[in-house]
Amino acid sequence: MRLIGFDYSRPYFYMVTLKKTRSARAFSEIVEPGVCQLNVVTRAFVRVLRHFHVGCLAIEPIECFSIMPDHIHLLIKIGANPDHLRLESVVSQIMSMLESCYAEVTGERCQVFEAAWHDWIIVKKGQLKAFTKYIRENPKRHWLRKTNAQFFGRVREIDFLGRKWWAYGNVEIINLPVLEPIQCHRHYKPGMTEWEDWISKARRIGDGGAGVSTFMSDCEKACGHEIALAGGKFVVLSPESFPPAPGETIGPEGWKTRWHPSARLEPACARGDLLFITLYEPLSRQATKSELYQRCHEMGDIVMAGLGENRSGATRSGENMSCAITSCGRRPF
Repeated sequence: MRLIGFDYSRPYFYMVTLKKTRSARAFSEIVEPGVCQLNVVTRAFVRVLRHFHVGCLAIEPIECFSIMPDHIHLLIKIGANPDHLRLESVVSQIMSMLESCYAEVTGERCQVFEAAWHDWIIVKKGQLKAFTKYIRENPKRHWLRKTNAQFFGRVREIDFLGRKWWAYGNVEIINLPVLEPIQCHRHYKPGMTEWEDWISKARRIGDGGAGVSTFMSDCEKACGHEIALAGGKFVVLSPESFPPAPGETIGPEGWKTRWHPSARLEPACARGDLLFITLYEPLSRQATKSELYQRCHEMGDIVMAGLGENRSGATRSGENMSCAITSCGRRPF
């Protein structure tokens, strides 16, 4: 689970995820949106995490963490230390202290944490803020997934336009009577005839249909806004595919992996208004801008050709259609 060849004694922030075993009791309970109900385990773990740095001088105080029912997220900052204490040693100490604390407050002796734990190394600009927000919003995401489980499953395979796609979200959206493909040039601006034509189409979708697009260009985003106002739904073409969730690897079943949208989109997903689809399996590296650009064009062209001029979705189960990659200058950024 560690990054091969990386020196984990370097003074960085690390986001660490510890998973509960099946035999251990829940660490906390989410009782309403974004609110954790504390139990004896929660309170004991909070005390350990807040005072851990006192006995481990190589790290800064752990000020950002989230104790979820079945896992713990925490940000650990390793300081410059002459002993070159590595993250593995720090996490091992934390897990040992938490397990001792668990046994003390519950009277139960069992393996509390799974042996495998996950880390993210925070080295890029803006990552610390993003991971902090991710940890703090974890209870809210958990509540949404718990109360709307039917829309927060695993990535699954679907047939759409005669092709195999990977999907996440409300798969019933592709059976709506109206599927409107939206593919707008990135140079379209408000006031242009093309812009107004696309906006008009988006406004007519209503609650019986969905827009199908990458929703990347300014015009596509404006269409998405109009679709939402009209009560419509969305099929989002994802050029980045569905990488595994933190702490999870792609196993022998391949795409049987967890994933979830950004916190901003999760409420819409919980209402059943979103379906994310992609033609692409995850890469072992980050896709290049050129690859993302090409993927957006390919999926957009397939959808435009496959759904046809009637915009009704009547051909969505039809024959396999191959479309040339055109160069209209639209970027997915």
